[in-house]
Amino acid sequence: MKRILLADDYSIVRSGVKSLIKDIYTQAQINEAGNETEITQSLKFHFYDLVIFDIGMPGIDFSNMMNWIRISFPDTRLLVFSMYPEDIYGVRCLQMGARGYLRKTAPNDEIISAIRMVLEGKKYLSHHLTDLLLESQNEHKGKNPFTSLSPRELEIVKHLNVGRSLPEICKILNIQYSTANTYKRRIFEKLGVHAVHSLSQLIRSFDM
Repeated sequence: MKRILLADDYSIVRSGVKSLIKDIYTQAQINEAGNETEITQSLKFHFYDLVIFDIGMPGIDFSNMMNWIRISFPDTRLLVFSMYPEDIYGVRCLQMGARGYLRKTAPNDEIISAIRMVLEGKKYLSHHLTDLLLESQNEHKGKNPFTSLSPRELEIVKHLNVGRSLPEICKILNIQYSTANTYKRRIFEKLGVHAVHSLSQLIRSFDM
């Protein structure tokens, strides 16, 4: 019997994915988590074959969460399920231990295929993400400026893009304002932007 944890802050998303899984794995034990506390508590008290994780959940440092899952539960596979563009987050999530990166806009058959592959011990890569990996291996990283960002910088980009202020980001990530401001300045320098709206425009240019 497969044990799966659905970690997403939208109950309608969890219900939809749960229904899809139940059509294929009728005996699967599927639990749900809508915030960081529910994720950590579920993982501490139950073993899961698979965690389906939305890196955009409010109030979560996704890089720290993924690192914690990878180190603390090495036999639990992680499938990222997100609205964020693969060009910016896909390769990085795989580097941080995810077994696959799936866009929420994917059709149902692709979602099921991704879940099945990861549960079978394989990696799920969309055609686009496969191309991105090949590009990075061929040392063409200059085409995508986001590859120059550290996991922490990428986390801050995510929060800036949805309109969170530096004080809000400091609270979520538990860092000092001066530290967050330094990260922001470094991000702008690396990406060649001068304001948050320019950052958002750059992100949208990758979200095809």
